Amino acid sequence: MTPITVIADDLSGAAETAEQFRLRGHETTVSLGVPSGRSAGVTVVDVGTRAGTAEEARVAIDALPLPVGTLVLKKTDSLWRGHVGPELEALTGRGYDVVVAGTLPALGRTVVGGRPLVDGRPVAATPLRHPAPGAAPPSPAELVAHPWVLVGLGVVRADPAPVAARLDDALVGGALALVDAETDDALAAAVAAVLRPTARPGARRPIALAGSAALAAALADAVAPAVAPAATPGGHALAPDAVGPPGGAGPVRPVLVVVGSAAEVARGHADVLAATGADVHELDPADDAGRLVEVTRASLSRSSVAVLTVTARRLPDPLVGSAALAEVVARIGADVELDLVLPGGETARAVLDRLATTTLRPLAQVEHGAVLSLTGDGRGLAGDDRLVATKPGSFGGPTVLADLVDLVRRTRSGADPHDLTASAASGAPTKRRTP
Repeated sequence: MTPITVIADDLSGAAETAEQFRLRGHETTVSLGVPSGRSAGVTVVDVGTRAGTAEEARVAIDALPLPVGTLVLKKTDSLWRGHVGPELEALTGRGYDVVVAGTLPALGRTVVGGRPLVDGRPVAATPLRHPAPGAAPPSPAELVAHPWVLVGLGVVRADPAPVAARLDDALVGGALALVDAETDDALAAAVAAVLRPTARPGARRPIALAGSAALAAALADAVAPAVAPAATPGGHALAPDAVGPPGGAGPVRPVLVVVGSAAEVARGHADVLAATGADVHELDPADDAGRLVEVTRASLSRSSVAVLTVTARRLPDPLVGSAALAEVVARIGADVELDLVLPGGETARAVLDRLATTTLRPLAQVEHGAVLSLTGDGRGLAGDDRLVATKPGSFGGPTVLADLVDLVRRTRSGADPHDLTASAASGAPTKRRTP
């Protein structure tokens, strides 16, 4: 199959996207930073630039190896956070025509008339972008200093030929193509048009897609491997790769949940775990972490689940909280073998960087974006057996962290993780979230 490289700007979004490919039978890995070698399957690269500067985002894409013949997808945040404009401009500077389709229908995030909406409301009018800096764009086209052409709903709803012709019209002049979409079918039509041979040879440069994990799912469907994935008794397609830690499940490990956001949604998820009996410990980076390490170890020895949260007081730099949490996790992990639940991309990346983790393999999801992965590349090297669950900060219903803890425990005990929920097996995203 044609190798695919997905570029993500945070780790939870990278895992969310990787799971869409795995569900459709693709060999998929997540690389934390530039991968060490070329993959024959799908490589999702977390360049980790969401919280950095626009220039850092541009440089990260400029430096990323993108061999000739590789399909490229720039995974964008469905709420248009991060440095989307500089990233798209970096791709055009590398010789790509760019087709942008940032819709995530399962969570009500659409693009109509070139404007991003959440449940029909402008994305700027929703609280879901908290704590992202800056105002949400009225239109993604306003994020880039580059010509753009809208492929509207009237075109997208037509046959593939008009969509392809409209893309040719846009791309031949060097413009970005911004695609309206409200449904997964519309995203599939956009992908089909991109992959369809152009009627005007030489009109297009290589094309990079840019959009949400739903666009990744459409691409995964369009270029699915020839070997059909295995199926569950209910007929749901699953990837053929092995699930769970290599060499058997091994002994049960304590699960540490690390919540790096002080947002109300994140604290609500942690409160549900507290109601199940898990101890919740709050970190203030200004305090001595030694005591917190001790009490958290004691909690894990008593109940096998504990939660670390960051202080509710406003920090001058949220990354300070993520770095402090990562240091506490590393100190606990020096003496205790842990499985981890890491909501929020910046916190997840900070923790895994501190633990020297460079690769993840997605295994399952409990709902869209709430993904269980295994550290390492499957070659059985040291450290290749930690289970890590991630989710984007704005995703998930009230019980999502409890569900992920349950998924970790089931997988560690040797159970099939795909039978936790129907959506985990089918890949059908569920609209469970707390606004």
